[in-house]
Parts: sequence; structure tokens; C-alpha cells
Amino acid sequence: MTTPIDHDLPPLNATPPGLYRHYKGGWYEVIDTVRCSETLQGMTLYRALYGGFGLWVRPAAMFAEHGRFEGQEQPRFAPHDPARILLGDLATAHALIAHLRGRALRERQLHLDTALRPPPPEPTACCGRGCNGCVWEGFYEALHHWRVDALAVIGPLDRPTG
Repeated sequence: MTTPIDHDLPPLNATPPGLYRHYKGGWYEVIDTVRCSETLQGMTLYRALYGGFGLWVRPAAMFAEHGRFEGQEQPRFAPHDPARILLGDLATAHALIAHLRGRALRERQLHLDTALRPPPPEPTACCGRGCNGCVWEGFYEALHHWRVDALAVIGPLDRPTG
């Protein structure tokens, strides 16, 4: 048997790298699309942006599918622009920080915490009464400014050509 060369391989149908949210609410970062050595099928390589930040692969067609999930017609994973996601919960804040740090390291070989500054620390003194001017409002505002600055340092998302 001869080893296939690139033009002998089936199309890859790549999943664009970036920030995605699963229909169940978890945040993920697509790193690349790779090929299974046994089946030659395109597989989306992604990592969870919570817990142990594990790496996963899933058939690219399944990653991109739309279907009826939890009673609604929706994508399994929906792409999100890191410049535009609403900052209002800690899971989203953690995902955004991890995604931007990961992109900076992969694409620019930069450690954002030293090339820019660390993201703002999470508040520790909230009373939980929903005060006007809550410390969490200040945290999300500061995180927004860190995001703007981080995206300026990282630059536009590198997209494969061709």
C-alpha cells in the first residue's frame, strides 16, 4: 500500500479556530482540525475552558451540526466573537481569559500576563445583596478593558489560507 499524499486525501472541511459555546452552556476553544490516521476523517481538536481544560476531538461534521437539542433547533457548538461576548457571569469570564491567553501563546508566543498585564482579580468582598455599583460590576468593566487591550496585543485571528 502506498502512503496517500495531500492531494489524494478527502477534503478536511475545517472547523474555524475560535471560541465556541456548547448548547448545554459550556465554553470551548477550537484549536485546529486534524485528520484521523485510520479513517482520514476530519476531526475538530478543541479544549474545554473550564475544569481541567482537557483536550478533545470530535468528528468535524458532528461538531458543526445543527439539530434539535433540548427541544430547540440550534447548533451543537455556536461560535462567539471574543470581542463581543457579554461579560456577566464567572464561567464566561474564565473562558474568555483562558481563550485569550491560549491564543496569545499559540499565535504570537506571548504570555499576556507579562506582555500586557494580568486580568483583573475576582472580587472577594461581595455582600450578595445586588447593590448598585456592586464590586462585580467593577470587575466585569475592568475585564472588558483588559479584553480590548488583549485583543489589540494579539491582533486578528489567524485564519488558514487556501
